[in-house]
Parts: sequence; structure tokens; C-alpha cells
Amino acid sequence: MNRQLLILLIGRIITNFADSFYMIATIWYVKSATASPFLIGLTSAVAIMPVTIQFLYGPIIDRFSKRKILYFAMVGQGVLVSVISVLYFTNLLWLPLLFSLMFLALSLSECTYPTESALIESLTPRDKLTKVNSIFAFSYQTLDIICDAVSGILIAFIGLGLIYVTNSVLLIGTGMLFLFYLKVPRSKKETEVQTLSIIKQYKEDFKEGFLVVKKRHTLLSMVIGIVGMNVMATMGIAMLPVISDSSMEYGFWLTAISLGTLTGTILSSKVEKFALNRILPALSLWSGLFWLLAFVLIEVSIVPYMLFALSWMGIGILSIFVQTLIQVNLPKGYIGIGFAFISSLLGSLSPLGYFLGGVIGEFTSGRYLLVISGIGYLIFAVYFLANPLLKKLNKPLSVSFEES
Repeated sequence: MNRQLLILLIGRIITNFADSFYMIATIWYVKSATASPFLIGLTSAVAIMPVTIQFLYGPIIDRFSKRKILYFAMVGQGVLVSVISVLYFTNLLWLPLLFSLMFLALSLSECTYPTESALIESLTPRDKLTKVNSIFAFSYQTLDIICDAVSGILIAFIGLGLIYVTNSVLLIGTGMLFLFYLKVPRSKKETEVQTLSIIKQYKEDFKEGFLVVKKRHTLLSMVIGIVGMNVMATMGIAMLPVISDSSMEYGFWLTAISLGTLTGTILSSKVEKFALNRILPALSLWSGLFWLLAFVLIEVSIVPYMLFALSWMGIGILSIFVQTLIQVNLPKGYIGIGFAFISSLLGSLSPLGYFLGGVIGEFTSGRYLLVISGIGYLIFAVYFLANPLLKKLNKPLSVSFEES
């Protein structure tokens, strides 16, 4: 891994550390203040909603300096989190204001993902993409495990306010790291002489990027299936704080997610040679079955956490595969905008899933909803095997199945 990828990785790890803690802190603050499943689900819906506007960042990512985009996104996020900490300490943290600030902060955070993905693609040979994506995911998910495992303890002993303050400092510091130390080559679009106004150029780039993505019929067929799977999964995930009797127990569920995802990222490069029409349905079936078992056997000591981790092992592999598929099947020069469009599509209905989880959770048990949500992965396996475009994908992950 070259020096610039290493700097990008360090920044991603620090950012992930901050994001994990202040998101967990916010969800637990809402639970402590309201004890309402609906408001807990709404908090998660607001947190995921910025994913749906990622497509707006695409033309900016491909046209402007990616180093400066990362800098402004990190510093802006840090400033907004610092405002939350001030309001918390002064007892002025009104929930609608908290949701607004969190939405703005996470909107800036979402800008960084397609930017970093475009940088990874430009700095990495194609045959190494899965490995590099796995290294990035492995590194910050290792930290996720630590964060999730100790989050409940930290909330209990040092308080929410200090968590907010620390995270704001980390985010601003990461912005400075990118500004002064990240050096990456300029893309073709960055070096082009602009003959149009900024707004007209944005519209032209947006339209061009949209048409590029629209032509990827097989990739979009896969994305549509994943969108449906995500809706059902997020309905259940919204209930994890509800079924937890303490912040520590909630941390255990989050740790199971992180451990499983981490294991999946380690294994992803080991199974990338299998044909897509075999490995993707098999992973979905694996994840769905272990998810269901986790909440059917929820009363059996630590067994549910172990089963949930096994489910997320399959989900972890799927997430790495999806990221690599996007990078491999989009033409160079359109990775930023294409990744932003597809990421928005992938997350488009997730806020609805969290919202529905909160609403349904008011009238039924969280455990029941979690059992139902695991079925989404089983449905995706059937969808993949039945879709005429997807069942033809008999090539491994690194081989493009879309025309250039």
C-alpha cells in the first residue's frame, strides 16, 4: 500500500472512530430522554437519510480537488458536532435541533465515502481493488469493534457531553491531516478548462454521470434487489436499542455486528474467485438464516450475539463485493459520480426502513420485528437466482460485466 493510500486509511479510521461514538451517543441520548421506539427509529432514519442525497455530490467529486473536499467535509462535521456538545452542556439540546445538526453533520460525512472510493480506485491496480477495499474495511471495522464494545461503558462513566467534544476535535484534526499530507494526482476533469459557469457545468456533469449509471442495467438490477433487502434489515436494526435493557447490552449487539462484518472483510478476498451467480445468493442465504436464528433463540445466553455475528459475516462480504462491483463496472473518470449515484440508490429507502421500524415497534415487539427483518436476505437470494440478468453472472468479482 502506497503512502497516500495509508494517509487516506488513517483518516478513514479516525473518522470512523468519531462517527461511531457520536452516533451511538445520540441514539442512547434519545432513548434516555424519551424511551420511545418511534423516536429511536426516527433518530436512525435521520442518521441514514444523508445517504439518499449522495448523488448530489457526484459532479463535485469528479470536478474538484478531492483533497479539499475531504478537508472541508471533516472540518464542517467537527464544527457541527461541537455545536451539539455546547447545546448538551447548556441543557438546550432540543430534539428537532439535534436531528437537524446530526443530519447536516452526516450529510458532510456522506460526501467523503464516494470521494475516498474514487481515490482508492485511482491509486490501486484493478486486480488489487478487492484486497485494498478489504484492508480499508478491516482496519476501521477493527476499531468499530473496540468502539462498540466500550461505547456503553464510556457513556455510563464519562458521559455523552465529553464524547461529543472529543469527536469534534478528532474530526477537525482529520481534516487538517488531509489538507496538509494527502497528495493525489488530479483527475482529467479537474485539469479541464471550464468554459461554462459553475452551475451549468454542474448540470452537465450531473446529466452525463446519470446517463453513464443508467446504462449499467445489470448492476442496477443487483442494486434494486439490495435496496429491498436493506429496507427490511433496517426495520429490525432500529429495534436493537429497544430490546436492550442497558447501553452495555446495546453495545454487545453492535459488537456482534462489527465482529461479524470484520470477519467478512477478511474472508472477502478469499472467496472473490467464485462466480457471482453462486457466491452472492449463497451469502444472502447464510446471512438470513443466522439472523433469524439469533432472534428465535434470543433467550439463550450469549448464543444470539454469536449467531448475529455469523449473519453479519456474510453481510460484510456482500458489502465489500458491492463496493468492488461498482468500482469495476464504472468507466474511469466517472467513479466519483457513479459511486455517489449508486450509493444514494442503495440507501434511498433505508430511512423508510428505520421509520417503519419505529412505527411498527410502537405496536409490536422489537424481537418480532427483528425476526421478520431477517427474511429480507432470504428474499434477495431468491431474487438473484430468479433475475435473468443476474443469474448469467458466471464470472468472478474482478471481471467487469458491463460495457465500457
